[in-house]
Amino acid sequence: MRITILILLLVAPSLAVGHDPAPTDEQVLGWLRELKPLPKVHYSWPLPFAKLSDELLMEYARLTHAVSLSGEWAKPEEIDRAVLICKQINLNKPKIHASIGINHSVWHRRFGKDLPPTDTGSTHRAELDYLKQRMDFFRDTIAASNQKHSSDVDVSAILFDSEHFHVSKDDAKWNQAITDKYNAAYDMVREVFPGVRIEWYARGAIHPGASQTGWSESTYFTLDEHGDSFGCSLYQVPEIGYTREIFRRTADNAQQHGVGEVTPWIALASGYRRQTDKYHEFSQAWNYDLIYSWKLGAEINLPWYGAEERRQRFAPWNKSKIAIFYPEPFGRAPHWGQHFVAYVRGANGIKTLPE
Repeated sequence: MRITILILLLVAPSLAVGHDPAPTDEQVLGWLRELKPLPKVHYSWPLPFAKLSDELLMEYARLTHAVSLSGEWAKPEEIDRAVLICKQINLNKPKIHASIGINHSVWHRRFGKDLPPTDTGSTHRAELDYLKQRMDFFRDTIAASNQKHSSDVDVSAILFDSEHFHVSKDDAKWNQAITDKYNAAYDMVREVFPGVRIEWYARGAIHPGASQTGWSESTYFTLDEHGDSFGCSLYQVPEIGYTREIFRRTADNAQQHGVGEVTPWIALASGYRRQTDKYHEFSQAWNYDLIYSWKLGAEINLPWYGAEERRQRFAPWNKSKIAIFYPEPFGRAPHWGQHFVAYVRGANGIKTLPE
């Protein structure tokens, strides 16, 4: 009995992993200051500006080269703050200049929720007018901030999340209408920001699904729409085999459609957790083992892992030119900062975890 109790006492602490209190912002800030910037630009879901100190926002933007804002809800003072942060980073002449990313959920804001994609009535026009209004607002507000701060910060990416429509297996008119709607939004953004990168969430994505093969393709897109890349959700980071295979299969799909880039949307300290009563459920607070965030940071960012001869061992990570974090950094996921440090340490080749 004594031996059994002793074993339980020794093992019990390991069972508490995932329930540890999150590090303080001061601790995370200290870790971040020790790190070199990521070799790829990492955008994100809109940053929680009200929660972030200037110091924490500065270090995050220095490491990721980007400050991401809400296309719908960003205020002039948040845009001005983003411009100033980017300017201060760029004064040090980094290899990759810090810039602004804009998230926008097009076809979710003004278009009638119950209308088919073939509808081109008043709410169709209202959706596009709203998108144009917001893009003009960003262009003009950033220009004013640049003049105010004597800077030249620009918008480098528009991150579209559009999950309103689903393609049909046998209705060409329906599918063409979906393509036309996406193209209308894409072209409108190009008019305002001619050289900007435009990302579509889950375009061409292959993901685990209830099919005969266990895999399914995203049904949001016809793949005939304008787009710069495909995208996939890496929302099961500690399931490393799935994570690699999701990217690998999406990259294969991209290649079949003549698309050369795949953008991963990454959930750190959160994601789809296995459940007994359902396949999985998205958790905003999943403090899985830090090694998996570290490992993903290494694989996505270090060229060795993405080499063609290792695409089956790991994944063709060289197809990823940028990455996007979801959910928002330092927001709903309590341990996000700690996992971000682990991710960047992996990308930096630092072989210790922030514990």
